[in-house]
Amino acid sequence: MATDRLDDLPERARDLLRGATDIHVHFAPDPFAERRMDARDLVRQAGEAGMAGLVLKSHEYPTQPLAWALASADGAPEVALYGGLSLDHAAGGLNVDALEVSLRLGARVVWMPTFDAEQWRNYRPQMVHSAKPGIEVVDGDGALLPVMHEILDLLSEYDAVLASGHLSTAETATLVTEARRRELRTVITHAAFWIPVELQQRLAALGAFVEQCGGPTFHEGAEDAADGIFEQVRAVGPQQVILSTDLGQAANPDPPYGFGLWIDRALDAGFSAAEVGRMVRDNPRTLLVA
Repeated sequence: MATDRLDDLPERARDLLRGATDIHVHFAPDPFAERRMDARDLVRQAGEAGMAGLVLKSHEYPTQPLAWALASADGAPEVALYGGLSLDHAAGGLNVDALEVSLRLGARVVWMPTFDAEQWRNYRPQMVHSAKPGIEVVDGDGALLPVMHEILDLLSEYDAVLASGHLSTAETATLVTEARRRELRTVITHAAFWIPVELQQRLAALGAFVEQCGGPTFHEGAEDAADGIFEQVRAVGPQQVILSTDLGQAANPDPPYGFGLWIDRALDAGFSAAEVGRMVRDNPRTLLVA
């Protein structure tokens, strides 16, 4: 598969891509999906682009060991690599033991259930790989399950990032409100999927970051998708928004190149270079490091 040429990006996009961190990127190996490139090529291209960091995401397995191995390899580019864990059935679901192991190894981001979330079962049933029931993080009364308080305790202990994954609107509201009450690092994953802008605003006011992914803008209806996302960004404000890609699918661009295109679309939409820089450089750093 031919790689996209970073030199083909507009200069203004290349400038902002340097120093940027993509907090949501996929890669091979993947047990179910064909991916655009493997993790080694992803890191190499990010280094060529001068990117500051990548958060390596898998729906099925913990990525911190991979992040560590790639960062430790001879000749590794100076790209900060962050691993994480999705609390899907492949990891045992809401599995406190699996979570603690990943955190002890240095995992930085913990996604709530994604493909195995009950919400996702209703949204994209064709992309479900486990026959087990969908996972929810609240009980029948809408209160967080007891295990979720154990999970939040661990995230607090290790100062790790809570990402909302593919939870429903109601679950996201309940969980993120509690996470911010505890002052946890928190991000609402690809908020444009189904999180109403009014809820985005309310949770952002509590200090949560709102992630907006460029992935949908590389499909049919890309212009409408971009317009809708940028309308939400304006409503929330760049100060609490993180632009990422959610790329890595075989039919989409190379993730670093796609990130450059996503940056360029944001500039075309009227956001200033300073605003875009905040959303791709400063806010990811605050979420992950500061």
